[in-house]
Amino acid sequence: MKIKSIIIDDESKSRENLRVLLSEYCPAIEIVAEAEDAASALKLIRQLEPHLLFLDIEMPGGSGFQLLQSLPANRNFEVIFVTAYDQYGIAAVKACAIDYVLKPVDVLELSAAVEKAVAQIIPQKENSRLRELVANMSKSPAESRIAFPLADKIIFALPTEIIRLEADGNYTHVYIAGQKKLIVCKTLKEYADLLSNSHFIRTHQSHLVNSHKITAWIKTEGGAISMEDGSLVPVSRQRKEEVLKYLVK
Repeated sequence: MKIKSIIIDDESKSRENLRVLLSEYCPAIEIVAEAEDAASALKLIRQLEPHLLFLDIEMPGGSGFQLLQSLPANRNFEVIFVTAYDQYGIAAVKACAIDYVLKPVDVLELSAAVEKAVAQIIPQKENSRLRELVANMSKSPAESRIAFPLADKIIFALPTEIIRLEADGNYTHVYIAGQKKLIVCKTLKEYADLLSNSHFIRTHQSHLVNSHKITAWIKTEGGAISMEDGSLVPVSRQRKEEVLKYLVK
């Protein structure tokens, strides 16, 4: 199956470079059109119904985010943001598991992003993560729901509902109030970046907790904290002073 794709970027050289890289390194991708602004891209998306967009963010006449907001709610395509602006690789973008690639484009990063997007593409089915991305654009970090992609579904949760997260190699165990433990194929660092403005603290290299869910400080060797769900989370010696300062604010 060929993945119908549209490149949307106001710079012709960037479009050409991306087209060449995709042709050489991503054989599953079929570029069916290119657009240099949001208005022409909108027409092409409605006309061609692509599976995948390679979308720049900063463009004259409307950003990539504004383009997504102008589309109907039942979006059935994936998006890979291709941008020179590193600050956009945060919050809503990562929260909804949408990939992004920084310019100048690295072939390995591009290939990995394409592989992940292609694996998620199901034609004629609504992309709930993309819908969540658009909804998050107008919200503060605390109000933006975070996506936890599992093998058979995607669980969305507000930061206030998350009790704690625990690293397990390249996986993360997520504990959400009222739900069973989730095992997500993302690193703890990715979620630490996402939740940096939502009252979460790193108590240990392998543990990230919601400070609003802490019920007690346990005076054991090295220290530990008790969480709302009854779990005990260790506090490393290196982080003990930082955690205590945070708790007594």
